[in-house]
Order: sequence, then structure tokens, then C-alpha cells
Amino acid sequence: MGFSDGSVIELLGLELDTDSGAITDKLTGGLVDIAQPQGRFTVNTVFFLLSSYSKAQSATPVSGLITSRQLKGARFTLRENVRERAAMAGRFGETPTLLVEAAKLLSGSRIEFPYGVAVRLHPLPLIPLTIVVSAGDEEFPSEASIFYSENIESYLDSEQAYFLTYLTVERLIRAAGRGPRRGPLS
Repeated sequence: MGFSDGSVIELLGLELDTDSGAITDKLTGGLVDIAQPQGRFTVNTVFFLLSSYSKAQSATPVSGLITSRQLKGARFTLRENVRERAAMAGRFGETPTLLVEAAKLLSGSRIEFPYGVAVRLHPLPLIPLTIVVSAGDEEFPSEASIFYSENIESYLDSEQAYFLTYLTVERLIRAAGRGPRRGPLS
């Protein structure tokens, strides 16, 4: 499903050793600590996503983008990534270029987009996420948008897409460093 051959699976600056099951955080250089709530959540989320992703059939890549509201079943799960977008706007709204630097640490890159500063990451090899942050001003607050490839539901359902989004946003905020943060995921 797009991972390189070998005993290590990489996603979002995390390395899963498929022999031992240990997950190393490349941002800190240490193992993810499952004794801590955030570490436990990270490990559980990684295994949840990989389990779902491994059962999917490969789909033809598409260039169209959709939002979480357009995912089938999103209205039933109430997972529209409002908190994640607020966290992105809070962390990166004043300095959107910091988003680009954080994305690079997670193997993402800046892309051209009609507005704001945009990055594309592949949290899973066949699933790109596009994140756009627009700086605020005196009149309008900063805002963030999160877009999925139109074929994401070939790989993940809306709940799984939510957890992928949450993990991606959490990793971007962590990659941005320990500076002041504003927003619900701080």
C-alpha cells in the first residue's frame, strides 16, 4: 500500500518497527512513551489507522479535493475537524510560513494554492492531506482549512479520516516546536 520494503513503517515523523512494535518519534529521537496518555493515544491511533489502511484496495489517484463535511457518514459521526482547524489557525495563523517548516519535518512540502500558505503531507502513502492557513488581520481572524483527496474513502471511512487528521495536526503542532500555542490541541 505504498510503504517501502523493510521492517520500518514511517508516518508523520513516527517510525514503527514492525518486528518489535515499538514506535520511535523522529522529532524527539526517543520511543513514544505509552505510559503517558498522549503516547498511548498516538500508538493506538497509529495501529488503528494502519489496520484500516492495510485492508483497503488501492484506488486510482485523483486530483480533486474535498472537506470533512463531504465524507460519507460525516454527519453521523460529528467529526468535522473544527477543533483541528482552530488549532492550526491558532498555532500557525500569525506566522503561516512556520507551517511549511513543520510540514518539512514530517516529509511534507509547500504547494501552490489559490489562497493562504498551503502544504501537502502524505500521512499514509496513498492518502494526501492538504492544509491551508490564512493569516488574520485587524478585520478577520486567521483560519485554516483541511482538504482530502476525493478518493480518501477508498482507504478510510469518515471516523478513520478524523483520527488521521487529528494525528496529522497534532504532529504538525509538535513539529513547530514548543513555542506559544493557541487553540484546542495546545
